[in-house]
Parts: sequence; structure tokens; C-alpha cells
Amino acid sequence: MKNQLIKSILLGSALFSFASCEESSTTPTVETSYVVGIEAVSQIDVLLTAESLTEGEISPVGNGIEQPAWMSFYKAGNMVFAGGYSSDNIITAYNLQGENGGLVSSGQLVTDQGVYATTNIDDDTFIAVGAPREGFEERTVYFIDKNDVSISERKFTRIDERKDLDLVSFPTGVHQRGDKLFISYFLTGTGAVVPAFATPMADTAKIAVYEYPSMEFVKLIKDERTSEIGRYTSETAMQEDENGNIYTYSTSSLACGFLPTPTTPSGFLRINAGDTEFDDSYFFDFEAASGGYKINSAVYVGNGKMVVRVVMHDEVHWSTYSPNIAEEQAHLSYMIADLNTKEVTPVTGIPLTGGGWGFANLIKDGKVYVNISNDKGGHIYEINPETASATEGAMIVGHYAKGIFDLPIE
Repeated sequence: MKNQLIKSILLGSALFSFASCEESSTTPTVETSYVVGIEAVSQIDVLLTAESLTEGEISPVGNGIEQPAWMSFYKAGNMVFAGGYSSDNIITAYNLQGENGGLVSSGQLVTDQGVYATTNIDDDTFIAVGAPREGFEERTVYFIDKNDVSISERKFTRIDERKDLDLVSFPTGVHQRGDKLFISYFLTGTGAVVPAFATPMADTAKIAVYEYPSMEFVKLIKDERTSEIGRYTSETAMQEDENGNIYTYSTSSLACGFLPTPTTPSGFLRINAGDTEFDDSYFFDFEAASGGYKINSAVYVGNGKMVVRVVMHDEVHWSTYSPNIAEEQAHLSYMIADLNTKEVTPVTGIPLTGGGWGFANLIKDGKVYVNISNDKGGHIYEINPETASATEGAMIVGHYAKGIFDLPIE
């Protein structure tokens, strides 16, 4: 009887130990919810939660948080930052909290310059690059503490300026890799002699390189094979792949805001892992590979593939910034660009669309969710990069989606 009791105790202990190990080795499931920033029919921006991106409607009616002005929305790790394009540079942080995963404001700050390039660094830090719209005033790099939503530090830089030509730099993207920070930009007039946002020297790609986090200036790098990187309010001008290589895109496009239109082709450049110069052995001439079309925006989805929003007709200055363009005038499409083979594949099952100031997109489970809109309204479309095909998803009750996110419920 005593031996049987000992055996039972040992067996029970073993089962308990096995169950404990099995339980501890299981990764806990993090509950998430979709968050979408939309422009309502009233032209008021609303940030709201959505149950699905693939079916039904995403509506601001009785739902979400109304914004104070025309806003841009940025992913900041587990938060969304809503930055005011016309609200005195107010930035508000939102996350999902509570049993129902409701949107909650977790703080607010004000920048003294408008923000035109951002990147999430880690759990604690978010970086925003501010610039005046005219003049030779210094540009400001804001280090934002996400824990209390405050500006922890300001670093000042001129990036690149040509006073003899009345040209100054305007940021299009910012990316941190290791102990370096990269800021892409275009040269534009200050408004004194050369009109603001004219781009008379746009034929060359340019990036300013800094030490991180000291922001000590290192150098300017350039590449004459393509035009200036990104565009006004671009959000994905520089992106890093699984191997630490940074890829950039250049539009060379009148429709994307460059006037005069650059003569160099639209394409992708690469900065190899551990390097701070453009790889002179790599250039992906997207314009030639696609049959004459140009990049408007692009997002890296993994496995060497970019989902590209493409300018099909490059004829009207700034025309890609019209999300509510007349249906018959829509001239943006989608293609898959393979960065390794330098091949371009049109995405099937997706209509022509208007553009936008940013590039609303969400990468989830190998699919990319994007906004498709015109003057008749908008939908979310799901793109499969592997098959280069798309499916119509949820309808936007309003004009269009300005931001598409998936946040954890805390």
C-alpha cells in the first residue's frame, strides 16, 4: 500500500510537471482589433475601430473619435499617433484598452513645426522630423517618449541647403538602423526667389546620414541613376528588409508633385546592411520594367517583394494627392515589384484609384490591405503579393481610409 501511494504521488508530480512545462511553452495569444482613420462625408476625420477589413461596412456613424482637423495617422508600435496637418501641429496618441478594446487617448503634445517624416524606433521612442514650409529655418528632429507622450529631446539640423540657388531640403522619410539615422529629402525653393515646392534639382537621389542617437551629422550621399527619394508626405520612402538592407523608391513623377519633372527614371535603390552608401551595383529601373509607369508609393511585404501603388498617367501636377478624384480620372493602380529578380507584375482584380497624402496600408498574415477610392467612395482591398491578385473588402462609409492599423488590446 505504501509503495502504491509513493507511485501515485510520483506519477501525479510528473503529470503536473509535464502540464506546467507544456503550458509555459505555449505563446499567449494577443487579442487585437482593427483601427481605421477615415475622412467622413462631412470631411471630418474620424479614428475608429472595425470588426473586419474584408466584409461589411466601416462607418463613423455613432462610432469612433472625431478629430479636430485634417489629420495624418502614424503607427507607433502599440499606438496610433494622429498628427494635425491643419491643427497647430497637435499630435495625439491612441491605443486600445479595456474589456471591449475601446480607443483611448493616452496623451497629447505639440510640435513647433509641421511633421513630414516619422519612424517608430522601439517601445519607448518615436521620431518625427519637422520642417517649415518656406525659408532657411533649421529642421527639427523630435524624440518623442511614448510612455508619457512627450517630447524628450529636440535635435536641430539643416539637412542640406543651397543658399546661392535659394533651395532648401524638405524631408520625405526617416529610418534608423543601428547607430545611424537616415533622412531622405528633396530640394525645393524657399519662396524668396524659387517658388516653394518647385523642384529644379530633382534628378538625383539624396539622403543625409547622422549618428544615432546623438544626431551628429555624418555626410550626404547621392545617386544620379534616379530622382529624389519619396515624395511630399510619403511614409515608406526608406524600408528595411529581413537582411538589414535599406531600399528606397523614387517617383520621378509630375503627378507626385515634382516640377520640373525629373528626367531620371522611377526606381529602387539599395543601401546594403552595415553600409552608409548606395550600392552602386544595384538599381531597379521600375519605369523600364513596368513598361513606362512610375512609383507613387510602395510598401515592403517580405520575401523581396514590394506592393507598389503605380502612376499610370503622369500628366497632371499633384494629381496623385486626390483620393476623391472623379472616377473616370483615377490613374493609380497596383503592381508587385520583385526586388531580387527586378520583375513587375500587375495586380489583378483591383480598379484604378485616387491617391492620398500618405499611403494607408496594413500588412497582416501575408496580405496587404489598402484603400481604393474615388468620388463615389472607398473600399478596403486585400492584396495577395504571391498571386498578384486582389479582393474587394469592407466599404468605407465616407470618402476614404487615411490609415489602416491592427493594434493589441491592452
